[in-house]
Amino acid sequence: MGESMSDRRGLHISKQISYGHILTTLGMILSAMWFFSNQDTRLSNAELEIKHIQQGMIDERERNTKQFDEVKAGLRVIDGKLDRLILER
Repeated sequence: MGESMSDRRGLHISKQISYGHILTTLGMILSAMWFFSNQDTRLSNAELEIKHIQQGMIDERERNTKQFDEVKAGLRVIDGKLDRLILER
């Protein structure tokens, strides 16, 4: 009776590896690989989108500068005409 009690209290670890453990480990490894490959794709798509947005901003800035220059030229013409009208009076 003394031996059976000490056997129950001792830590027992099985040294066998079951198929469930192997399949679970493989599943986790494959899931991690799939997750990280998707992350790489998402990052690549985000980088392309950022570059596209930056190019759009550059194009918009150039368009705004051109329009601003056209408005300034138009205002100079109007200013010249107003000066002539004032001098004629």
